Amino acid sequence: MRSDQEIIASVTEFVREAVKTHDSGHGWTHIERVVRLALHILDCEGRGDRLTVELGALMHDVGDHKFSAHDGPAEIRRVLGSLEVDREVIDKVVLINETISFSKGRKPDPESIELQIVQDADRLDAMGAVGIARAFNYGGFKGNDIYDPRVKITNPPLMAGTSSHSASTVHHFYDKLLLLRDLMNTPTGRRLANERHDYMVRYLDQFFSEWNQGLKS
Repeated sequence: MRSDQEIIASVTEFVREAVKTHDSGHGWTHIERVVRLALHILDCEGRGDRLTVELGALMHDVGDHKFSAHDGPAEIRRVLGSLEVDREVIDKVVLINETISFSKGRKPDPESIELQIVQDADRLDAMGAVGIARAFNYGGFKGNDIYDPRVKITNPPLMAGTSSHSASTVHHFYDKLLLLRDLMNTPTGRRLANERHDYMVRYLDQFFSEWNQGLKS
């Protein structure tokens, strides 16, 4: 029977290969950060199964529809099944993969602290300085405008679960990134989100100050 360390090593190798087609903001360094954040939240919260959290964080983007046509849950079951991971752990990792996305618009299972932790970690990586860098990296990858002043920023913004496409990367802040602070599941996630949220607000203030500089009032 494989040790947890051997399982993690094998899954790490699989995921490194699986995310090679992703943009750099959703590639291996993103996975690494989410794993570190998830384990940090786990330690701070003092509850949850460590193996499930680490595997869930490693595999949360497997089959991401933005980059892959593969069935994420089926791939997870195949890989973890081949490593003889307990069925209960596999089911929880699949649940994380199926439910984690903001676009799904689903609240996490209140009984799954592992899902809550990994979802918080993934959302934290979409916020703050790193989140800003990732947003503009993905916008460039998709050929999106930085900002389109012709399109009014919606109020209220687009809500989770809609299929609407943000008009520009800056619009994406209002459609998603600025909503994340209030969607955190754990006390640790909420604490870490506050600073990252405030940084994004300051960034947008500076962005619009520079964008509008010289325009007649």
